[in-house]
Amino acid sequence: MPHTTFTLARRTLLAAAALALAAPTWAQSFPTKPVKLVVPYPAGGPIDGVARGLAERLQRLWGQPVVVDNRGGANEIIAGDFTAKSPADGYTILLGADPTFSGNPFLFKKLPFNPFTDLVPITRVVNVNMAFIVPGGLPVNTLKEFVALIKANPNKYNYGSAGAGGPTHVQVDAFLRQEDLQMTHVAYKGIAPAAQDVLSGQVQAMVAGSSAATPHIPSGKMKVLAINGPKRAKALPNVPTFAEAGFPNTEMYFYLGLTAPKGVPKAIVDQIAADTRKVLADQSFVEKTLDVFGFDPISETPEQFAEFLKRDRALAEKKIRAANVSLD
Repeated sequence: MPHTTFTLARRTLLAAAALALAAPTWAQSFPTKPVKLVVPYPAGGPIDGVARGLAERLQRLWGQPVVVDNRGGANEIIAGDFTAKSPADGYTILLGADPTFSGNPFLFKKLPFNPFTDLVPITRVVNVNMAFIVPGGLPVNTLKEFVALIKANPNKYNYGSAGAGGPTHVQVDAFLRQEDLQMTHVAYKGIAPAAQDVLSGQVQAMVAGSSAATPHIPSGKMKVLAINGPKRAKALPNVPTFAEAGFPNTEMYFYLGLTAPKGVPKAIVDQIAADTRKVLADQSFVEKTLDVFGFDPISETPEQFAEFLKRDRALAEKKIRAANVSLD
Protein backbone atom coordinates (compact mmCIF):
# COMPACT_ATOMS: atom_id res chain seq x y z
CA MET A 1 0.00 0.00 0.00
CA PRO A 2 2.76 2.59 0.81
CA HIS A 3 4.36 1.74 -2.54
CA THR A 4 1.04 2.34 -4.35
CA THR A 5 0.50 5.69 -2.57
CA PHE A 6 4.00 6.82 -3.48
CA THR A 7 3.45 5.83 -7.11
CA LEU A 8 0.17 7.75 -7.36
CA ALA A 9 1.68 10.80 -5.71
CA ARG A 10 4.69 10.62 -8.01
CA ARG A 11 2.47 10.35 -11.07
CA THR A 12 0.43 13.36 -9.92
CA LEU A 13 3.57 15.44 -9.43
CA LEU A 14 4.95 14.42 -12.81
CA ALA A 15 1.67 15.30 -14.53
CA ALA A 16 1.57 18.70 -12.83
CA ALA A 17 5.19 19.36 -13.82
CA ALA A 18 4.42 18.41 -17.40
CA LEU A 19 1.49 20.83 -17.53
CA ALA A 20 3.58 23.61 -16.02
CA LEU A 21 6.26 23.09 -18.62
CA ALA A 22 3.77 22.82 -21.45
CA ALA A 23 1.89 26.05 -20.64
CA PRO A 24 4.63 28.56 -21.46
CA THR A 25 5.68 26.55 -24.49
CA TRP A 26 2.09 26.62 -25.75
CA ALA A 27 1.79 30.37 -25.12
CA GLN A 28 5.12 31.09 -26.76
CA SER A 29 4.07 29.18 -29.88
CA PHE A 30 1.41 31.81 -30.67
CA PRO A 31 0.90 32.63 -33.48
CA THR A 32 1.38 29.67 -35.79
CA LYS A 33 -0.81 31.07 -38.60
CA PRO A 34 -1.96 34.48 -39.94
CA VAL A 35 -3.61 36.88 -37.50
CA LYS A 36 -6.53 39.09 -38.55
CA LEU A 37 -6.57 42.68 -37.29
CA VAL A 38 -10.12 44.00 -37.71
CA VAL A 39 -10.55 47.74 -38.21
CA PRO A 40 -14.00 49.38 -38.03
CA TYR A 41 -13.12 52.07 -40.59
CA PRO A 42 -12.35 52.09 -44.31
CA ALA A 43 -8.85 52.00 -45.72
CA GLY A 44 -6.94 55.23 -46.11
CA GLY A 45 -7.77 57.14 -42.92
CA PRO A 46 -5.68 57.78 -39.79
CA ILE A 47 -7.05 54.77 -37.87
CA ASP A 48 -6.34 52.49 -40.82
CA GLY A 49 -2.83 54.00 -40.96
CA VAL A 50 -2.21 53.09 -37.32
CA ALA A 51 -3.58 49.60 -37.91
CA ARG A 52 -1.31 48.95 -40.89
CA GLY A 53 1.75 50.27 -39.09
CA LEU A 54 0.98 48.11 -36.06
CA ALA A 55 0.26 45.05 -38.22
CA GLU A 56 3.59 45.39 -39.99
CA ARG A 57 5.54 45.58 -36.71
CA LEU A 58 3.67 42.69 -35.09
CA GLN A 59 4.27 40.62 -38.21
CA ARG A 60 8.00 41.16 -37.77
CA LEU A 61 7.83 40.04 -34.14
CA TRP A 62 5.63 37.02 -34.77
CA GLY A 63 6.97 35.76 -38.07
CA GLN A 64 3.38 35.34 -39.27
CA PRO A 65 1.24 37.56 -41.52
CA VAL A 66 -0.96 40.10 -39.73
CA VAL A 67 -3.76 41.00 -42.14
CA VAL A 68 -5.78 44.21 -41.75
CA ASP A 69 -9.48 43.54 -42.31
CA ASN A 70 -11.45 46.78 -42.84
CA ARG A 71 -15.09 46.39 -41.77
CA GLY A 72 -16.45 49.90 -41.57
CA GLY A 73 -19.95 51.10 -40.85
CA ALA A 74 -22.74 51.15 -38.26
CA ASN A 75 -20.75 53.09 -35.66
CA GLU A 76 -18.20 50.25 -35.39
CA ILE A 77 -20.92 47.65 -34.70
CA ILE A 78 -20.14 45.55 -37.81
CA ALA A 79 -16.48 45.12 -36.89
CA GLY A 80 -17.20 44.60 -33.20
CA ASP A 81 -19.85 41.97 -33.85
CA PHE A 82 -17.60 40.11 -36.29
CA THR A 83 -14.77 40.04 -33.74
CA ALA A 84 -16.97 39.07 -30.79
CA LYS A 85 -18.34 36.08 -32.74
CA SER A 86 -14.97 34.90 -34.06
CA PRO A 87 -13.18 31.87 -32.56
CA ALA A 88 -11.66 32.62 -29.16
CA ASP A 89 -8.13 31.66 -30.18
CA GLY A 90 -6.37 35.03 -30.51
CA TYR A 91 -6.24 34.96 -34.30
CA THR A 92 -8.90 37.67 -34.66
CA ILE A 93 -8.34 40.92 -32.77
CA LEU A 94 -10.09 44.28 -33.03
CA LEU A 95 -8.50 47.72 -33.15
CA GLY A 96 -11.55 49.68 -32.03
CA ALA A 97 -12.37 53.02 -30.48
CA ASP A 98 -14.77 54.72 -28.07
CA PRO A 99 -18.03 53.80 -29.87
CA THR A 100 -17.42 50.05 -29.57
CA PHE A 101 -15.91 49.98 -26.11
CA SER A 102 -17.86 52.70 -24.32
CA GLY A 103 -20.55 54.55 -26.27
CA ASN A 104 -22.74 52.18 -28.28
CA PRO A 105 -24.51 50.46 -25.35
CA PHE A 106 -25.86 53.89 -24.36
CA LEU A 107 -26.71 54.94 -27.93
CA PHE A 108 -28.60 51.82 -29.03
CA LYS A 109 -31.38 49.97 -27.23
CA LYS A 110 -30.25 46.68 -28.77
CA LEU A 111 -26.90 45.49 -30.11
CA PRO A 112 -26.03 42.15 -31.74
CA PHE A 113 -23.35 41.60 -29.09
CA ASN A 114 -22.43 42.98 -25.68
CA PRO A 115 -19.20 45.03 -25.95
CA PHE A 116 -18.78 44.99 -22.16
CA THR A 117 -18.76 41.20 -21.83
CA ASP A 118 -18.12 39.70 -25.28
CA LEU A 119 -14.78 41.42 -25.90
CA VAL A 120 -11.69 40.99 -23.71
CA PRO A 121 -9.46 44.08 -23.21
CA ILE A 122 -5.88 43.59 -24.43
CA THR A 123 -4.30 47.04 -24.37
CA ARG A 124 -5.02 50.65 -25.21
CA VAL A 125 -2.83 51.58 -28.18
CA VAL A 126 -3.11 55.35 -28.64
CA ASN A 127 -4.79 58.38 -27.18
CA VAL A 128 -5.93 61.12 -29.55
CA ASN A 129 -5.90 64.54 -27.97
CA MET A 130 -8.57 66.39 -29.89
CA ALA A 131 -8.08 69.92 -31.16
CA PHE A 132 -10.72 72.65 -31.00
CA ILE A 133 -10.89 73.94 -34.57
CA VAL A 134 -12.60 77.00 -36.03
CA PRO A 135 -12.62 78.62 -39.49
CA GLY A 136 -9.86 81.08 -40.22
CA GLY A 137 -12.39 83.84 -40.77
CA LEU A 138 -14.08 83.54 -37.38
CA PRO A 139 -13.16 86.70 -35.40
CA VAL A 140 -11.59 84.90 -32.44
CA ASN A 141 -8.03 83.86 -31.65
CA THR A 142 -8.42 82.22 -28.24
CA LEU A 143 -10.89 79.79 -26.71
CA LYS A 144 -12.01 82.44 -24.23
CA GLU A 145 -12.82 84.76 -27.12
CA PHE A 146 -14.76 81.94 -28.78
CA VAL A 147 -16.80 81.37 -25.61
CA ALA A 148 -17.54 85.10 -25.35
CA LEU A 149 -18.66 85.21 -29.01
CA ILE A 150 -21.03 82.24 -28.64
CA LYS A 151 -22.39 83.52 -25.33
CA ALA A 152 -23.22 86.86 -26.95
CA ASN A 153 -24.91 85.13 -29.91
CA PRO A 154 -26.92 82.14 -28.65
CA ASN A 155 -27.99 79.66 -31.35
CA LYS A 156 -26.45 81.76 -34.11
CA TYR A 157 -23.52 79.42 -34.78
CA ASN A 158 -23.14 75.73 -35.67
CA TYR A 159 -20.65 73.04 -34.74
CA GLY A 160 -19.97 69.92 -36.76
CA SER A 161 -19.20 66.36 -35.71
CA ALA A 162 -18.25 63.06 -37.31
CA GLY A 163 -21.63 61.64 -36.27
CA ALA A 164 -24.33 61.94 -33.64
CA GLY A 165 -23.41 60.33 -30.33
CA GLY A 166 -19.71 59.97 -31.10
CA PRO A 167 -16.82 61.60 -29.23
CA THR A 168 -16.73 64.61 -31.57
CA HIS A 169 -20.38 65.27 -30.71
CA VAL A 170 -20.89 64.48 -27.02
CA GLN A 171 -17.62 66.00 -25.86
CA VAL A 172 -18.43 69.34 -27.53
CA ASP A 173 -21.95 69.11 -26.12
CA ALA A 174 -20.48 68.62 -22.64
CA PHE A 175 -18.23 71.68 -23.12
CA LEU A 176 -21.17 73.83 -24.25
CA ARG A 177 -23.17 72.75 -21.20
CA GLN A 178 -20.20 73.45 -18.96
CA GLU A 179 -19.95 77.00 -20.30
CA ASP A 180 -23.72 77.56 -20.71
CA LEU A 181 -23.47 78.08 -24.48
CA GLN A 182 -26.03 77.43 -27.21
CA MET A 183 -24.95 76.18 -30.64
CA THR A 184 -26.64 74.00 -33.27
CA HIS A 185 -25.17 70.55 -33.83
CA VAL A 186 -24.66 69.37 -37.43
CA ALA A 187 -23.85 65.65 -37.70
CA TYR A 188 -21.82 64.44 -40.68
CA LYS A 189 -20.83 60.98 -41.86
CA GLY A 190 -17.20 61.24 -40.85
CA ILE A 191 -14.86 64.04 -39.90
CA ALA A 192 -13.74 64.85 -43.48
CA PRO A 193 -17.05 66.42 -44.61
CA ALA A 194 -17.29 68.28 -41.29
CA ALA A 195 -13.81 69.68 -41.88
CA GLN A 196 -14.80 70.80 -45.37
CA ASP A 197 -17.70 72.82 -43.98
CA VAL A 198 -15.44 74.36 -41.35
CA LEU A 199 -13.11 75.41 -44.16
CA SER A 200 -15.99 77.00 -46.04
CA GLY A 201 -17.32 78.66 -42.89
CA GLN A 202 -20.69 76.87 -42.97
CA VAL A 203 -20.00 75.53 -39.48
CA GLN A 204 -18.03 77.52 -36.96
CA ALA A 205 -16.38 74.86 -34.82
CA MET A 206 -15.50 71.19 -34.49
CA VAL A 207 -13.16 68.99 -32.49
CA ALA A 208 -10.98 66.41 -34.22
CA GLY A 209 -7.48 65.01 -34.29
CA SER A 210 -4.96 67.72 -35.03
CA SER A 211 -4.22 66.21 -38.46
CA ALA A 212 -7.62 67.51 -39.64
CA ALA A 213 -6.37 71.07 -39.20
CA THR A 214 -2.59 71.10 -39.63
CA PRO A 215 -2.62 71.22 -43.48
CA HIS A 216 -4.80 74.34 -43.38
CA ILE A 217 -3.17 76.33 -40.58
CA PRO A 218 -0.33 77.89 -42.66
CA SER A 219 -2.86 79.33 -45.13
CA GLY A 220 -4.99 80.71 -42.31
CA LYS A 221 -8.05 78.74 -43.41
CA MET A 222 -8.29 77.03 -40.03
CA LYS A 223 -7.35 78.00 -36.51
CA VAL A 224 -6.80 75.69 -33.55
CA LEU A 225 -7.74 77.38 -30.29
CA ALA A 226 -6.79 74.60 -27.85
CA ILE A 227 -5.84 70.95 -27.69
CA ASN A 228 -6.47 68.26 -25.12
CA GLY A 229 -3.72 66.65 -23.10
CA PRO A 230 -1.27 67.37 -20.32
CA LYS A 231 1.18 69.06 -22.70
CA ARG A 232 1.23 70.75 -26.09
CA ALA A 233 1.21 68.62 -29.22
CA LYS A 234 4.46 68.19 -31.17
CA ALA A 235 2.65 69.15 -34.37
CA LEU A 236 1.11 72.29 -32.80
CA PRO A 237 3.69 73.75 -30.41
CA ASN A 238 2.03 77.19 -30.44
CA VAL A 239 -1.43 75.89 -29.51
CA PRO A 240 -2.25 75.90 -25.78
CA THR A 241 -3.76 72.96 -23.94
CA PHE A 242 -7.31 73.42 -22.61
CA ALA A 243 -5.82 74.05 -19.18
CA GLU A 244 -3.44 76.69 -20.55
CA ALA A 245 -6.36 78.27 -22.43
CA GLY A 246 -8.22 78.70 -19.14
CA PHE A 247 -10.41 75.57 -19.16
CA PRO A 248 -8.70 73.06 -16.84
CA ASN A 249 -11.84 70.95 -16.39
CA THR A 250 -12.28 70.25 -20.10
CA GLU A 251 -11.29 66.93 -21.66
CA MET A 252 -11.82 65.99 -25.31
CA TYR A 253 -10.19 62.81 -26.51
CA PHE A 254 -10.74 59.47 -28.14
CA TYR A 255 -8.63 56.34 -28.04
CA LEU A 256 -7.85 53.15 -29.92
CA GLY A 257 -7.50 49.83 -28.19
CA LEU A 258 -7.11 46.15 -28.93
CA THR A 259 -9.66 43.56 -27.83
CA ALA A 260 -10.30 39.89 -28.56
CA PRO A 261 -13.32 37.58 -28.34
CA LYS A 262 -14.29 36.44 -24.86
CA GLY A 263 -12.58 33.18 -23.97
CA VAL A 264 -9.17 33.79 -25.54
CA PRO A 265 -6.61 32.23 -23.16
CA LYS A 266 -5.05 34.79 -20.86
CA ALA A 267 -1.54 33.73 -21.87
CA ILE A 268 -2.31 34.78 -25.46
CA VAL A 269 -3.98 38.03 -24.37
CA ASP A 270 -0.93 38.86 -22.26
CA GLN A 271 1.44 38.05 -25.11
CA ILE A 272 -0.41 40.25 -27.62
CA ALA A 273 -0.42 43.08 -25.07
CA ALA A 274 3.29 42.69 -24.30
CA ASP A 275 4.26 42.54 -27.98
CA THR A 276 2.12 45.59 -28.75
CA ARG A 277 3.89 47.47 -25.96
CA LYS A 278 7.21 46.55 -27.58
CA VAL A 279 6.02 48.11 -30.84
CA LEU A 280 4.80 51.26 -29.08
CA ALA A 281 8.12 51.63 -27.26
CA ASP A 282 9.96 51.83 -30.61
CA GLN A 283 10.60 55.50 -31.31
CA SER A 284 10.84 54.93 -35.06
CA PHE A 285 7.31 53.45 -35.04
CA VAL A 286 6.01 56.42 -33.03
CA GLU A 287 7.61 58.95 -35.39
CA LYS A 288 6.56 57.18 -38.59
CA THR A 289 3.07 55.98 -37.65
CA LEU A 290 1.72 58.06 -34.75
CA ASP A 291 3.33 61.51 -34.79
CA VAL A 292 2.01 62.20 -38.30
CA PHE A 293 -1.53 62.00 -36.92
CA GLY A 294 -0.83 63.62 -33.57
CA PHE A 295 -1.51 60.35 -31.71
CA ASP A 296 0.12 59.56 -28.36
CA PRO A 297 1.23 55.96 -27.67
CA ILE A 298 -0.26 54.25 -24.61
CA SER A 299 1.35 51.18 -23.09
CA GLU A 300 -1.06 49.27 -20.85
CA THR A 301 -1.52 45.79 -19.49
CA PRO A 302 -4.91 44.12 -20.04
CA GLU A 303 -5.76 44.89 -16.42
CA GLN A 304 -4.92 48.58 -16.82
CA PHE A 305 -7.01 48.82 -19.98
CA ALA A 306 -9.94 47.18 -18.18
CA GLU A 307 -9.69 49.74 -15.35
CA PHE A 308 -9.58 52.59 -17.86
CA LEU A 309 -12.70 51.23 -19.57
CA LYS A 310 -14.66 51.27 -16.30
CA ARG A 311 -14.02 54.99 -15.91
CA ASP A 312 -14.52 55.80 -19.58
CA ARG A 313 -17.84 53.96 -19.78
CA ALA A 314 -19.17 55.90 -16.79
CA LEU A 315 -18.17 59.17 -18.48
CA ALA A 316 -19.64 58.08 -21.82
CA GLU A 317 -22.97 57.24 -20.21
CA LYS A 318 -23.08 60.59 -18.43
CA LYS A 319 -22.30 62.61 -21.57
CA ILE A 320 -24.61 60.66 -23.88
CA ARG A 321 -27.51 60.88 -21.43
CA ALA A 322 -26.92 64.63 -21.03
CA ALA A 323 -26.85 65.11 -24.81
CA ASN A 324 -30.13 63.14 -25.04
CA VAL A 325 -28.99 61.31 -28.17
CA SER A 326 -30.11 57.90 -29.43
CA LEU A 327 -29.17 56.17 -32.67
CA ASP A 328 -31.98 53.60 -32.76
